[in-house]
Amino acid sequence: MLQITAHGNLGKNPELKQTKNNSQVANFSIAARSGKDQSTWIDCSVWGKRAYTVMEYFHKGDQVTVSGSGRLRTFNKKDGSQGYKLELDVSDFTLPAKTGKSKEVAKETELAWNAAPLVPDNGEIPF
Repeated sequence: MLQITAHGNLGKNPELKQTKNNSQVANFSIAARSGKDQSTWIDCSVWGKRAYTVMEYFHKGDQVTVSGSGRLRTFNKKDGSQGYKLELDVSDFTLPAKTGKSKEVAKETELAWNAAPLVPDNGEIPF
């Protein structure tokens, strides 16, 4: 068995599918940097209830770390040559860090808390 841990950015939003035996799977791809100007694309699958967690929290561009059982698949390209695809059955993952809009909301909340007075205007201590 090939165990892989990879860190990268999601190329697009995950897709949720239901298998023939009513199991759920979330599929997504990450681009893991393998050099200065080079990335390796990894196709990832998360199964069961954890697929719903991926669907809720993973979005295009998010940085994630995934680990699990990997395999290298071969396929025939349109031009007749052979291509390779790295696939990962994810057994563990980290949720993405807050970015973009969620980061702005967190900052606004922090500013609101910092601006709120600790002691009421009437000089009484509220405890």
